[in-house]
Amino acid sequence: MARNSNSHFTDLMITKDVYGNADFIFGVDMDRLAIDNSPYSALIANMTDVAKRQVASNSEILSFNMTRRQVKKELSLNSLGSPQMPEVFSSETISHQVLGSVDEMGEVPLAVSNKASGVRYLTASDMGLSKQTAGTYQYELSISTIDGFIPTLNNLLKRLHRTNNDVADYLALLDVPENYDLKKRKAKILIRETKTDEMSKTYVDALSYFQNLKNIATEYKRSSSLIASRGASKESIGTFQKRLNAVISKVERLISKTGTGTTSSSVANQPANSGLPNTPTVEIKQSFNNTISVECKDDKYIDYFGGKGKIGGGLNVYSDTEAKSSVPKTIYLETPLTSLEMLESRGVTFSINSIIEATGTPMQETISSAKYIDSSAGSVGGLLKDDLSPIDLSTISVGNLVNTIDINAAVSSMAPKLSSVNSFQAPADKITKAMPKQALTPQVATDDMSMSTAPAISTTLVLVALETQNMDMHSMHTPEPMLKSLQWKPIEEVNIEKGATLLCKQEDGSEEVVNAFFVMERR
Repeated sequence: MARNSNSHFTDLMITKDVYGNADFIFGVDMDRLAIDNSPYSALIANMTDVAKRQVASNSEILSFNMTRRQVKKELSLNSLGSPQMPEVFSSETISHQVLGSVDEMGEVPLAVSNKASGVRYLTASDMGLSKQTAGTYQYELSISTIDGFIPTLNNLLKRLHRTNNDVADYLALLDVPENYDLKKRKAKILIRETKTDEMSKTYVDALSYFQNLKNIATEYKRSSSLIASRGASKESIGTFQKRLNAVISKVERLISKTGTGTTSSSVANQPANSGLPNTPTVEIKQSFNNTISVECKDDKYIDYFGGKGKIGGGLNVYSDTEAKSSVPKTIYLETPLTSLEMLESRGVTFSINSIIEATGTPMQETISSAKYIDSSAGSVGGLLKDDLSPIDLSTISVGNLVNTIDINAAVSSMAPKLSSVNSFQAPADKITKAMPKQALTPQVATDDMSMSTAPAISTTLVLVALETQNMDMHSMHTPEPMLKSLQWKPIEEVNIEKGATLLCKQEDGSEEVVNAFFVMERR
């Protein structure tokens, strides 16, 4: 079963570090994700928050994959008939796995108001983005889970049946004359208090799935008083048994509505760690609209933290002092190379010799580029096979290149895909072209200046709350968080408590900012 779950995710908040790796974070309401995508969501809707949380807890993640894929602009019409340039998946590239397990992500305990209990903020890094030479990329998340509704009912019913058997054994003991005082209507034997407490807890826990109990502790004591050895009678134990059987009937009716074909007796006889047959799995796909480009806009970027920060492992973490004292600096990149220079930086050169037949007509040479750049090219080791798409490998030929007057024009369509000039690369990389130049000192424009150099107003914003909306019939009893509507405030307006962990973003007009999203800690 596959369903789209856009309402259960925030936008992907993504940024690059100084080396061009992508760091990102997103929020996901795991409780609602599991419940709303369950094939039994209509049945779950009539249960209490306690039950819903348990269903979510039992919705075990089977697989968790995040992939990256190149996108391109494509002209289309919107709902109003106006032209637009949406970003769509490129037919030239395949998806590359970024994460293969939820364990590869770190969870950030953000201090956010209006945060539902099931909302988790997960962060990780895409270390492969810095190895790409050009293009814009989008991320997609695929999650496969066990539907938690059936296992929840399974476990609950097994507990109830065990307790019911214990109560029946209890009453059978009291039928023995020496074990029960008929005149005083009181048991002569003592049952371990831990045992009667366990029986009471099982009943009250099951009841809380169908009734909103104001005080669980009070309900525990009330039920325990019916079966406690020192005050229990056959009548009081019988009352407890009747209430227990009423809850068992509710659970069995729910199981019958699932259509799994499971009987109460088969459930009761299963081992504690077994699952019900025919338990469905849920397939969830989430394509994040946010994209990230390898190229650096205008061959420069803004760095607020002077290159400070870790590499990989999700968003960088800075103290509140570092965040408040951060100063934007403009870092310029080296002048871009020509198309031929880009190719040459990858070990590809062209020697053009005119071949003239007797007629004086140039001979058409049609040697496939695969001979030189494919994985089978033993002489050069397939240098470009990881950079060029299958379309490039099949259409570009050496013959096409050598039979043109303008060699730069011939390779211009291919060269951008090989360019490392406009991407952030680690200094250890031999093809690194990103060279920090002298930082631009912020200046205020004056009448004497021939050109204004005043930077855009920069702001550090803090995520403070999730907006909420009214409940619908399938929602929990608490207001539903609107994960697409995040409230941000300037850092100066936020009271940061000691030990708090907050999500921040830094903006600088239209300029690209590295570590634009980061985690701030009050230390």
